[in-house]
Amino acid sequence: MKNIGFITTNKVFAQSVAETMKKRPELEYNFYLFLNPRQVIIDAEIMKTDIVIIDVVNENSSESENFLYFCGELRQNIPGCQILLFVSQHDKLNCDKVVKAVKDKIADDFVFSDNSLEYLFAKLAAL
Repeated sequence: MKNIGFITTNKVFAQSVAETMKKRPELEYNFYLFLNPRQVIIDAEIMKTDIVIIDVVNENSSESENFLYFCGELRQNIPGCQILLFVSQHDKLNCDKVVKAVKDKIADDFVFSDNSLEYLFAKLAAL
């Protein structure tokens, strides 16, 4: 069973993914929503998170460095934790940052927000 944490402020999307995972026990994931940015690192440590999905979709240009901070803190505090970034393919600025983060090994992979849930689950299975 893998423990997956989702860092987001998009409660509707996060709860939809969580409900879908509950209906698919064959996925063998424990899914946790981390909705409070001030507690993310502590929550991820307490839940012994194997994979963290960081939602970059709602990051605006003035806040877009936040996800890089979370990546660095997660790498430092939970060394074995895999990091998957979730970004809109229409957001050029954050797409460039996400690709660079993966290239620089700050994150492990990314998924575009317009992909299907099945694609997201396949990415999670590959990590």
